[in-house]
Amino acid sequence: MIVAISLQLLLLVYHQLTTLFDFYPFNGIRFSQPKERYTEAVINFTLMVLPLLGYLFKISSLMRFGAAFYFILFACEIATWFVPYFFGASPKWQEIYSRVQGRTIMLIPPRGQNPTPNLEHLILMALTMATGIATFTAYWSLPEASTKGWPIAAGIAAFMLYGIAVTHWKLPTKSAGNRAS
Repeated sequence: MIVAISLQLLLLVYHQLTTLFDFYPFNGIRFSQPKERYTEAVINFTLMVLPLLGYLFKISSLMRFGAAFYFILFACEIATWFVPYFFGASPKWQEIYSRVQGRTIMLIPPRGQNPTPNLEHLILMALTMATGIATFTAYWSLPEASTKGWPIAAGIAAFMLYGIAVTHWKLPTKSAGNRAS
């Protein structure tokens, strides 16, 4: 339980620091707009603090939320970074990436003009996965652990991944020859 709580807190602090404070060239905050930073910080703070509160105060519904949430978050991080890295980005994500993240520290080689996950986000993904594993393990060690509510979590995950696909992925478009007359 201590490991799960510690990782939840570490992930929350890491995310908030790298979202709100300039550590260039580690992050590209100086190139983002304040509204982008604050929106991301508030949304992710809200979502990441819920499991932490659940584990600190033994609130079973929030603990159950955390057991699923970090894997959903990790899937969203992969969908945000690695799908566009391998298959191309939407024009909007390409613009944001070029403006904000494109000049930061990269460890993996670029693939043309596709967004490349930077060091800041690779660390974030590793922390998210470690937190997910620790939280899931801690949750299932509880006598009251159950799968109650997990179909709802799966629906939320599908909705979030759909949103990322629409906003971040280079999706196929209908050519003029495929349009109905």
